[in-house]
Amino acid sequence: MTHANPSKRADRLKVAMLVLVALGALAILLRSHPSGSATGAIRATGKPHGGFVLRVGECYLGEDWGFDGVWVVRELEEAGDRRGFRGGLRIERDGAGEWQATVESPNGCRVFTCPQVRVAREHCRVHELAVEETTVFLRRSGHARLECTFPEGGTLEASVDFRRCAARPSEGSAEP
Repeated sequence: MTHANPSKRADRLKVAMLVLVALGALAILLRSHPSGSATGAIRATGKPHGGFVLRVGECYLGEDWGFDGVWVVRELEEAGDRRGFRGGLRIERDGAGEWQATVESPNGCRVFTCPQVRVAREHCRVHELAVEETTVFLRRSGHARLECTFPEGGTLEASVDFRRCAARPSEGSAEP
């Protein structure tokens, strides 16, 4: 009966432990990255959203705000001891499992509390929202394309792409 060399077994165990530690460190590093990235712009004129152009740069998971989806926003800002953003696109799954968009106007904000208006699908020539879970630590990626004209006379155009949206940073208070 032949037994494996104990020193070879110990070497294999050391390599396996090193691989596990390296994978754990990589997982912590990727999960702790404060945000995902976003590119594109949201343009609104007239009612109901007001007039603005907002270039997006980051995205966050909606679970911190109590919804299933993502916030696509500019970079986080600081105001006193709080962190948050002014303006963006909230993409969330409704009760029927459909993706819905809500525009947060950067106009008329009180610190980080800004006016929000749901985008009614029937007013949009293009209403394409896609949010998918990535395989990397339950982050989300996707895109939004909106071309809308509203009865009040306003318009909305959004073309944004987002990748690896993560939970918001834990320090301070980030508010939608």
